[in-house]
Formats: sequence, structure tokens, C-alpha cells
Amino acid sequence: MCNYSSSKRVGDRIYHTSAWRKLRRAYYGSQHGICEWCGKPGYIVDHIEEITEENVNDPFVTFNWENLQLLCLPCSNRKTFKKHFAIREDVTFDESGQLVKKESY
Repeated sequence: MCNYSSSKRVGDRIYHTSAWRKLRRAYYGSQHGICEWCGKPGYIVDHIEEITEENVNDPFVTFNWENLQLLCLPCSNRKTFKKHFAIREDVTFDESGQLVKKESY
């Protein structure tokens, strides 16, 4: 098995393999291009359990269909940044970059 831990970012070499491209294409098709979180068009095939230095060489994490989900960019960002930053659901940025209160529907 290859040792991928020397790549610049964890997982970089995996994402450039034909095995990943084939898995990604098949998973994307199985979800019909729809984000699994919000139902809008999605294009990011995301690992539910993140790839880390500890598991990058574990195919049950990196190439496991059950560890994948299809997300749109806003949902992917919500997942990624929620772990690292406090995110408030009641505010957003307007066209000029100013923080504004979200309208409730």
C-alpha cells in the first residue's frame, strides 16, 4: 500500500487517483447531483469521517462508499467551518460584505 502521508495536504494524492475519480463519479451519479443536506444541486463528494494523517492510508475511510456524501458548496462550508469557527445561523453577509440579520421566512 502507498504511503500518502508525505503529500502537501492530507488526502491530495488520493484525490488524484483513478480509483478516487471512478468512485467519485459513481457516487455523484447515485445521488443524481443533489446535495444530501439541503436538496439543491451539489458537486462536492465529501468524506463524512474526515481524512487525517492517521487514516489517510485506510481504504475503509478513504474509499468507502458509506463514508461519502454529496454536498453543495454552502453545505460543505457549513460542515467544514462549523468545526473550526463559531457559526451563527441568524446572520449572513450582504452584497457589500456587511454582516446583516437574516430574514426569517
